[in-house]
Amino acid sequence: MTTLSITEYARLARSADGPFVLTGQEPAVAEQEISIGGASTQSAAFNARTNFIMVHAAAVCALAFGDTPTALANRHRLGAGETRFYGVSPGQRLAVITRS
Repeated sequence: MTTLSITEYARLARSADGPFVLTGQEPAVAEQEISIGGASTQSAAFNARTNFIMVHAAAVCALAFGDTPTALANRHRLGAGETRFYGVSPGQRLAVITRS
């Protein structure tokens, strides 16, 4: 099974000197995995504390964000093995579909 891994974060991490570091503060708020396939698949709603997410794609795919998103194969491409961070709102969802 090919999956998209989603890690949910409430805030950014801080270095020992105090400035923010461009990565999520661990432990994460929540984690989930959704299947990447030929039909759009939605994640569960993001946690009430989630402000941004890290996604990692095991295969080339396309993403969509929103309250009830539908991923389209010709939009928002994410490459196989790629990891990205996105700002989101609590309660939103992410949808994924396979893409070439």
